[in-house]
Amino acid sequence: MLSVAIGLGLVVGVIWLLTRTVGEHEELYQGKSRDYWSEQIRSQHPAASNEASHVLSQEIIPRLTKTMFEDTNDSRLRIAMVERLNSLPGVNISFREADGRRADAAEGLGEFGPAAEAAIPALLQALDGHDAFTRGPAAVSLGKIHMKPEAIIPLLIRYLDDDGLRECATEALGEYGSLSKVAVPKLVFLFKVPDKDLRHAIYEALKNIDSDAAAQVSGRRTHHP
Repeated sequence: MLSVAIGLGLVVGVIWLLTRTVGEHEELYQGKSRDYWSEQIRSQHPAASNEASHVLSQEIIPRLTKTMFEDTNDSRLRIAMVERLNSLPGVNISFREADGRRADAAEGLGEFGPAAEAAIPALLQALDGHDAFTRGPAAVSLGKIHMKPEAIIPLLIRYLDDDGLRECATEALGEYGSLSKVAVPKLVFLFKVPDKDLRHAIYEALKNIDSDAAAQVSGRRTHHP
């Protein structure tokens, strides 16, 4: 029985070690999470916001940009180990494949709002690229940063013609508020598209852009399937 107990202990120990090794861990910057720095950058205390701005420009933006464009490979052995371990009772290893990590990086750049203006060129490159997993999040992040409206808004309007980006471009236009009024005719026109999620995104965006236009389309919301 002692041998069995020791054997079981070794098995449990090996499984624990593997879960720590192959699982995904939260990326830290200066020992702190992305959420922490996102909060600090909006702090009313200049020392805290200045430190956060420095970490954002020197670490967060470069690392997220690198992930967004270069994180394309997964270890088949690692994925197989995660799947096998997760099939064991009581084991739940958090792990995203490369596509999800790239999308999260593109989305993460927008979490810092206008302070992440330096990320705009990389986001524009992702938006204009061929990676379906980063294009939508890049559009949304551009809206959350909501800088350079004279250049970004016309671009987002253009992407309203892209079936795969319509919803994200709509959300981003809504982030610009009344600055996106030039997009109202196109958004109202697109409201006739039989896509429930897109119509909801358009209505939410119009509430921020033009309340009269939002009221105009709201009367039609119940008339679509």
